[in-house]
Amino acid sequence: MERARTNHERLWAAIDGIAARHGLSPSGLARRAGLDATALNKSKRFTADGRPRWPSTESIDKILAATGCGLLDLVRLVDARAARATAASPRAAPRLTGFHDDGADAEVARRTRRLEIADEAMAPVFRRGDVLILAVEETPRPGDRVVLSIDGGCVVARVYLGRGAEGLRFEPIVGGPDETIAEARIAGLARILWASQ
Repeated sequence: MERARTNHERLWAAIDGIAARHGLSPSGLARRAGLDATALNKSKRFTADGRPRWPSTESIDKILAATGCGLLDLVRLVDARAARATAASPRAAPRLTGFHDDGADAEVARRTRRLEIADEAMAPVFRRGDVLILAVEETPRPGDRVVLSIDGGCVVARVYLGRGAEGLRFEPIVGGPDETIAEARIAGLARILWASQ
């Protein structure tokens, strides 16, 4: 029963991760996938008597089709390592500032960082108190949601569009014009794996 509950939590966390990668809430993801707006809400994940309620394979297929994610992306998010990395616990991964917890899984610690949003600079996508888990050893692909540090201090969330003649190209997660940022101005760049929203 405990294993089933853990797998249930991992699957729902993976669906939340897909929503976050696309700048969506669970309700927003459900609407984009053509599901009832409340189908993916946390309140729908257990029955009235506390039994886990699983998403149907049809719902999962619609979610993947609506977001352009593959089944492999979902499996990676459900994988035990991804689950540890996305647990949003201070012991799950070191902080972006370089904090390292010796009790953290060494592989997870090497490949990920935990970033807690401290202000409203990334609103409305991410707000104060939201936690992001970032992949720091992966090269972002066009379409990935990323966090980047510009000019050694300003930290922003963007959608990575690719490399251009004058630098790296990005677009805001929610509306606005594309921008090109010279690589010399970028102190750090990491793909967003998961957000606590």
